[in-house]
Amino acid sequence: MELYIYDNALNLQGVVEKITSLLWIRRYWAAGEFKLLAPATPQNIELLKMRRLVMLRGGDEAGEIRWLTLRKTLQGEELIEVQGRFLPCWLGKRVVLDPIMITAPTPAIMQRIVRENVTAPRNPLRRIPNISLGNVAIERGNIDYQSEPYINALLALQRLGQASKLGFALTADVRVKQFSFTIYDGRNLTAGQVENPPAVFAVEFDNVLEQQFTHSTERLRSTAFVGGEDLPDHPRTVVETGDLQAAGLARAEVFIDAHDIAQRRWDSTGNFEFLPEEQYRALLKQRGAQQLELFAENITFSSRINPNANLRYRHDFDLGDRVTCLDRRWGLQIHVRITEVTEVYQDSAQPQIEVTFGESQPTLADQIRLAQ
Repeated sequence: MELYIYDNALNLQGVVEKITSLLWIRRYWAAGEFKLLAPATPQNIELLKMRRLVMLRGGDEAGEIRWLTLRKTLQGEELIEVQGRFLPCWLGKRVVLDPIMITAPTPAIMQRIVRENVTAPRNPLRRIPNISLGNVAIERGNIDYQSEPYINALLALQRLGQASKLGFALTADVRVKQFSFTIYDGRNLTAGQVENPPAVFAVEFDNVLEQQFTHSTERLRSTAFVGGEDLPDHPRTVVETGDLQAAGLARAEVFIDAHDIAQRRWDSTGNFEFLPEEQYRALLKQRGAQQLELFAENITFSSRINPNANLRYRHDFDLGDRVTCLDRRWGLQIHVRITEVTEVYQDSAQPQIEVTFGESQPTLADQIRLAQ
């Protein structure tokens, strides 16, 4: 296979034609990553340098090299290994500097975060060049949103995307040497809907080679109490959100500290004013809804897909689509979203496809953050 190597201005540096292996991991609402192992030829050593961009032939996704090692095996084989993350990681180089308090659709809020901190910030030193905002044709209702103080921009986008089930990407157009921040919604390909041809994955249809089903309620919380700003001279506002009717053992509670959502602020005359109670409670409930996504029930189908079967990858199904997973022997039929796809390239030009349907398992960092 061929890997095209660019600098961060999308100037072509060369082509890696021979590799040992490549893991190309795409994620729906987070930055993907890649791991490349190749012979340590003089050409590959010259091309595969830190901060270079790696792209598959004909693709618009790019990964930035962030880790590199050279090694020699016992057999005398010299190898170069590089690892990195897809370009949304650039958005993680910024914090949300100016507070955002807005009632708007989620895509508009996500674009505002990128515009004010990446593409057109007040301080030109914060601007990342050659990035534009793509057109958004996704309809969503308004939500009340207030940003956390100095939150990492990528983390803010991930939380918004996960809460609204929207994916985002930073794609590369090598013809015009530009990057575009795009927001997208996967297709509904589940069995029973009539808008699109359904995508059903099952061993009996020969489109699944291996699969693993995981169901966990370890993180599950049904109901959240969200506490607002803690003022010495004013009672703290606490709202309840989530499943308000959950009772008995079905009710699992969590407290979310949202003291950063200010209830009192300076007005134009230099005096304190309080947000209307209804508006403030709506902001707290929105924060609670976002955080409850981190405490959801975990249901996943991890499958290795047969690329030569009836469903074609990137045509009949792709990252972000909602599909149906079926196994009659296990008594399972679930409608789930494709949240992660790993393309495994080795000797053959045709990759193995490993798909995660539903939420992927939490990383150690995620578990530590949830425990805090």
